Amino acid sequence: MEREKFVNKVRYTFGGSLLGLLVLGALGLTVAPVAAQEGLEDFQYWAQLCASLAEEDKYEEAIAACDSAIALNPKDVETWRDRAGILLEWQQYTQATAAYNRVLMLQPDDSLALADRCYALSQLERYDVAIESCETALRVDRNWGEASPALAWYHRGRAFRQLGEVKAALDSFDWALELDRDYSAAAADRCQLLADLGDFEGALAACDRALKADRRWSPSDPATVWETQGEIYIALDRYDRALDAFDRALALNPENADAWLQRAQLLDRLGRHGEAKIAYDWVVQIQPNSSLALARQCANLNRLGSYEEALAACEAALKEGDGIWGSEGPAFAWMHRGNALAGLGNYEEAIASSNRAIALAPDYADAWSNRSVPLWHLGRDDEALAATERAIALDPNSSLAWYNQGRILKDLGEYDAAIAAYDRAIKGDANIGDRPSLAQIWINQSAVFLILQEYGNALTVAQSATTTAPEQVAGWYNQGLALMALQRYEEAVEVYEKAIELDPENADFWTGKGMALRALEEYADALPALETAIQLNPTHPQALQTLEIVRRELQPEPPPPDAQNVPPKETLPEVSPPAQP
Repeated sequence: MEREKFVNKVRYTFGGSLLGLLVLGALGLTVAPVAAQEGLEDFQYWAQLCASLAEEDKYEEAIAACDSAIALNPKDVETWRDRAGILLEWQQYTQATAAYNRVLMLQPDDSLALADRCYALSQLERYDVAIESCETALRVDRNWGEASPALAWYHRGRAFRQLGEVKAALDSFDWALELDRDYSAAAADRCQLLADLGDFEGALAACDRALKADRRWSPSDPATVWETQGEIYIALDRYDRALDAFDRALALNPENADAWLQRAQLLDRLGRHGEAKIAYDWVVQIQPNSSLALARQCANLNRLGSYEEALAACEAALKEGDGIWGSEGPAFAWMHRGNALAGLGNYEEAIASSNRAIALAPDYADAWSNRSVPLWHLGRDDEALAATERAIALDPNSSLAWYNQGRILKDLGEYDAAIAAYDRAIKGDANIGDRPSLAQIWINQSAVFLILQEYGNALTVAQSATTTAPEQVAGWYNQGLALMALQRYEEAVEVYEKAIELDPENADFWTGKGMALRALEEYADALPALETAIQLNPTHPQALQTLEIVRRELQPEPPPPDAQNVPPKETLPEVSPPAQP
């Protein structure tokens, strides 16, 4: 019974190996009996022990037991099949292929062995030979055991997919599902293939089918399907569904570093950088030497302003990582290393790091754009402007490049050009990943409008900023400045109060509120606002000046003249009327 249990375990699991139809003797297979019972000549004992140890995933001991059985009966097909299945479980595909070759020498019309060998050959990237083995299994169509031809169709589809033969792969998966409607692995592969082709709705339907059937998963699994769904939902801009899918994948397999990484990158893209940091921490815990994960963690830490930690992560990626970088290559790490150095005020080193990124990827627009930042901080405005112009030439849709150019132009006093640059930034790829947010762009643009004394425009774009991102306190403050200039003092008080709610320790906000109340002649309310401003910043000039005015206004006026307080005038002594003659 143990033997039957193990054989059933691998029926829908694997699919072949590497050396095609080579004979066993040419492979130099060894027979190594288990030492504990060495010399025991009982074929049934060794055959049953082989299956029992395989059930316990004790592969090395199981193979030794199988070899002891084979030494006693080298023509027993089932023992060779057991040995091959164990080697598949153990991912020893070359040896598994050899074992299946032996099975087929003893039983040439064994479709199950042919299908399993097809799988092993695919794992060894021998796709053409693998397809031939699967097609032979289908042509023979005998001795499937508890499997069915669906197994061969499935592995045929996987091999064709690796060869880029999309139609043949889809046809194979469709046949597998026609023969076995609950074949989750076939539906899962069909889902991935359709996603690669951009048929996202069809892919989702196939993934849902795999999850609902929830049977015969190997070599796929439900966690992989949930991860694939997450990728599809990202492509469809359905980010909440994507996050939910990644969470489902991670609930099933918390050690799935790729799912953690994709979840982290999506959270960064959504501006949820604190949550993304936690996900990156998980990735690096699982894969501490992953260059890709460390570089992405570095970028995330830069966004959070944790520049020293970011620098350490980028340098670990470059010096200790596995060298697997993803599509952007090591230039991504050098660029973000430069960003971390710029954040720490090491501008010359930041430029050198950006230069290294550009040397590796001369057409990397972000590297050129980020190079402009330390140049700007060093007052090298012409070089900084040239760097943004190069970035824009490489990627005219880069909000980051236009945004940086707007800041540089503002410092150069080219205010109209700065406004135009911010307009282009708004129309670009803002609000995606590490692009500047629309709110950031509008806030900076409103500051330029204030300089130009275009207060209506300043108010409009600042309001756009706070509508989009109410937590952006600078947007509220700039609204307050515009409203004060427009003499809309009651509204100014309201927006300064919003700013104070977000940052009660900012003296500028309390000063603005006090000045607006003073303009409304609400001196009693202005006084505590201005006093708070002075407590926060004892040298704040506007607060001190306005406080003096308010206190003067609150001083009581001198009382009007009062008889009790005026000294009495001197009077002549009263004279008796003259007497009458």
